[in-house]
Amino acid sequence: MQDDLDRLDLDVTAEEGGRPGGFLGLAFLALAAGAGAALLFAPAEGAATRKVVGARLRDIRSGAEAGVHRLQRELRRREERRRRERRTAALIGFAAGAGLAALLMPTSGPDTRRRLAQTLGRGQERAPNGVPGTEPQPAA
Repeated sequence: MQDDLDRLDLDVTAEEGGRPGGFLGLAFLALAAGAGAALLFAPAEGAATRKVVGARLRDIRSGAEAGVHRLQRELRRREERRRRERRTAALIGFAAGAGLAALLMPTSGPDTRRRLAQTLGRGQERAPNGVPGTEPQPAA
């Protein structure tokens, strides 16, 4: 690939016989031809044409602004719908989890809380110095 790039001749002036102003001269010639064609074939005078072009540009701008506003409104609406769907999914998940837990609990709620408290208490007794990372810091 690098060999192909090395062989590629990017010097345009070498093909034109060494005249570096060829592109610029051609651009000015095309500019003059375009201006001459516009003068000869213009359907109306310059002021009227400028009015028409200005009006069309304003129409395009207002259409673009309306499109942007519609797009922003649609994006807000979709984001709100996503939020509602997430909230609904969370509530359904919470309700399903609570229902399953209520149906599959081997013991009553107070019994389960007591057993959890005892288990957590034993875990804290086994841990050196209580829960790691919660030791009081010496005063500086």
